[in-house]
Formats: sequence, structure tokens, C-alpha cells
Amino acid sequence: MRIGIEGLPLLFHRTGTSTYTHELVQNLRRLNLGDRVMLFARDQRMGGESYHNISYAERIANYFYKEYRLPAEIAARGVEIYHSPRDMGMPDTSRLPCASIITLHDIILVRRARDYYRPARARLYERRLREKVESVDHVITISEYSRRDILDWSGIDEEKVSVVYDGVSDQFQPVTDRARLAAVSERYRLPPRFILSVGSTEPRKNIRTAIRAFSQLRRIRTDVQLVITGVDYCHIQPDEAFSGLDLDGVNHIGYVRNEDLPALLSLAEVLVFPSLYEGFGLPPLEAMGCGTPVVTSNTTSIPEVVGDAAVLVDPLSATELAGALEMVLSSPELRSQLIEKGKARLERYSWHTCAKETRNIYQQVLSKHGR
Repeated sequence: MRIGIEGLPLLFHRTGTSTYTHELVQNLRRLNLGDRVMLFARDQRMGGESYHNISYAERIANYFYKEYRLPAEIAARGVEIYHSPRDMGMPDTSRLPCASIITLHDIILVRRARDYYRPARARLYERRLREKVESVDHVITISEYSRRDILDWSGIDEEKVSVVYDGVSDQFQPVTDRARLAAVSERYRLPPRFILSVGSTEPRKNIRTAIRAFSQLRRIRTDVQLVITGVDYCHIQPDEAFSGLDLDGVNHIGYVRNEDLPALLSLAEVLVFPSLYEGFGLPPLEAMGCGTPVVTSNTTSIPEVVGDAAVLVDPLSATELAGALEMVLSSPELRSQLIEKGKARLERYSWHTCAKETRNIYQQVLSKHGR
């Protein structure tokens, strides 16, 4: 099978989509079934940061590459099925010489459009996304919650949408090497004891509530600080995003290199992940892989993904969040239970399985095309 996959997510800092793309490509190749897996992307004059930060000229250049040069490249390389791992990576399917699949991780940009777009642009995005979903041969999503959400929004045939769960990389294991832990602690100037929160200034990550909860917790626990990671979303700086909050004991360390994440998670007392909307949510599972207890939201896909291996709370209640954190910090028995349940939960999520199930969908789609 000759498989084409959009490679643009790999050119920027780690996100759920870039992790998904990297792991899918690597594990499709490891299946060793004689496939040729090819990546397609236009060379970027700027990479590393968020796609949101590239210039308007770059966006236009990417659009023309995707719509006009890409189909010709796909044809020239004999691609049988083209897979875009993100919502807007697929060109007009009428231009493609092969079958088409998108992974629509979620419809956050539809459900929470006001966090990201002005009204006119939100409507344009939704219209374009609907066109993509209706025109491709198949849609993959990453949780049953997302599948129901997509079907409810789009009205497309339910046979056209399949769930393939994400996996958790083998790199997420407890780090016990003292030199490695010390190096990461020094690199990011970490406090001796800390609660970890990921997501930075993106509104749906709901870090403001995490900070309010931490402020309540700090009244009784002055020995623990809060560490926040992640790139600033759409140039929104922490001073702006977290204005008006008590930031005593709060450390914003910015982007963390992928290779440092297991050590960072291993050093944390607990991961707090109060996201308001997730199509899947990898950070809680990555924390479980490193033996770190998790307090997270009881909304959207998160309960489906973490099961009983995390403490679930109302993400809009700072008081409930603070109470859950105190419970985990003060109870060795609860910590042990969460760590053991986390290990068991991770057995459900494998990138090898993700690749295998995705390839099965490729075969099903190609069989409908008579190939």
C-alpha cells in the first residue's frame, strides 16, 4: 500500500496533533507489511513555534501548495490513499487522484469558536470544515465522545466515522536517574515540590481555575508550588492571561522539550489538568506512565479516557479542584491507588494498535474504491 500523510504538524512544537502524526507514521512503518509511507509538506521558512504564529504570506503559500502542487506530487508518487492528521490539511478532494481520510481529533474550534475566532471567521471555518468532512472518504476520530460530537454536528452517515484511540509513547516511564532529574530541575528552575499544569494560556485549558485552586490550597500548604508549561497561545502572554490572579508560588516555565517531559512529570507531586474540552487528552495518560497521580476534569472525553485512574472534578469549581489536590497530596494510600490504576489504564492505549487499526481503515476505504 502506498500511503501519503500530511507532514506539516511535524514542523512545529509538540502538540497533540504533532505527537499523533509522529507516532502514526513511525508505527505504520514498524508494521513491516510492505507499505510505503510518504510524508508531504511544503518547506517552511519558519518552524518550531505554533502554526498560529506564522505569517499571513506563509499561510497563503501553504494554501496554494496544498490545493495545487500537492495533488500533483501525490499523483507522481503513486499514492493510493492520502491521510491528513488535522482538520484543514486536506486539499479539495476533487483534485486528488486517490482515496482520502482525515483525522478530526475533535470539533473544539466549532464548539468553542469564540475562544479562537471572530464571528465571521468562525462561520467560515465551520463551513470549510463541514465541506472537508462531507467530501473525504472517511473520518477517523480519537474517542467515542468526539465521534458522537462530530455526528451530532455534521449529520453525516455514522458509518463514515471511526474511533481509533491515541497511544502513549514508551518514553513516558518513571524517571529515577538522579542526574537526569537534577538536570531537568535546574534547566527549568523547578521548585523542590510542585503541582504540574499543562496548557499555558490557551483558554480551554482552563489554567486560571487551576491557579485559583492553587491559591486556596496555598493557605494550608506553603511547601508546594504550581508549575505551568506550554507555549503562549496566539501571542497571549501569561501576564495578560492570568491578570488579576494571585500568582504567589506560580511558576510559568514555557515550552518544555519533548525529551524532558518524562523527568518533569516524574518530579511533579501531581498533574492538574482542568481542561474544559478535550477530544482525547494525552497529558493525563503521560503522567500515569511516569507514575504521577492525576486530578482532571469530569467533562467531554476525559472520563472515557482516564476511567477510574484519576480524580475527576468539576473543572469550573476552584474549591473542588483544591480539595482534590489536597486529598492526593495528603493521602499516601490514595496516591498509591491512583498510580497502580494508572499503570493498568495505560494498557488500553498503544500507538502500535493505533497504527494497526488505522491501516485496517485504509484497507476498508480502498476496497470500496475497488483497489
